[in-house]
Amino acid sequence: MLLVYNCITESTAALKYEQSLIKKINTEKKIIFTSPGKVYQGMESEDFSHLIISGSAASAKDNNSWDSDLTLIINNFFHADKAILGICYGHQFLASWFHGKSCIYRMEKPEYCWNKVELYKTPLFSGVTSDIFCHIHNDSVSILPDNCSLIAKNNRGIQGFQYNGKKVFGIQFHPDYNYEEAKKVYKRVALTNSIVRAEWSKTAPGINTDRDGAKILTNFVNM
Repeated sequence: MLLVYNCITESTAALKYEQSLIKKINTEKKIIFTSPGKVYQGMESEDFSHLIISGSAASAKDNNSWDSDLTLIINNFFHADKAILGICYGHQFLASWFHGKSCIYRMEKPEYCWNKVELYKTPLFSGVTSDIFCHIHNDSVSILPDNCSLIAKNNRGIQGFQYNGKKVFGIQFHPDYNYEEAKKVYKRVALTNSIVRAEWSKTAPGINTDRDGAKILTNFVNM
């Protein structure tokens, strides 16, 4: 089974995210979603093989109400040698689980755009042909955690890491958003944020976001 910890706290957006993720992952595994406040005792030790930690409007630098629950789940998955994938906020939270919150910093300019990413050779990116992906984040990881290898980077910093010898990954960009979803977010935020408006309007559209994002997610779940 696949456990998805959905850190999106707004109910309508959280539901849309879950519906979209189900469509993007090609797997026969049963997908179970949980979210802050919905973790029950023993959940982390059930018969799950994979964990995905979603993005969030919250900052991983802050002390959020769900930190202890998510920390417990990661701890159990990691020490049971189960697969973990943190995306955006999940990537940052996972890095801080290894290193502490000092490895996360607030960017001077938020990265709300389609941007190029240099992908390193890893099974997670097998079959991916694009180098442009969706980014929606204000925070970033500044320090590669100990015992981790860099698997993706761009001109804005660390875009991905893997814990050595384990199927544990963090990626800053969004394979879980599709092209139309990302475009709506960019346009909405750009209405009130001139920095975001300037960023996304000058970048090449991520027209391969849907295909390659689905490929990354499916690669992970079928490891």
